[in-house]
Amino acid sequence: MLTWASIVALITALAAFVASDLTSLLTGMAELTAVTALFALVCAAEAFN
Repeated sequence: MLTWASIVALITALAAFVASDLTSLLTGMAELTAVTALFALVCAAEAFN
């Protein structure tokens, strides 16, 4: 699941970079950070379960 989320986030970030729009680039970076943070929380919850 983490692999698929990373792939989707990287594709979104790549599309934002190709668009070379600052707003799209920041949105892609925010999505990548959010996906990473979400899965870090999921992994932490499973580790303490």
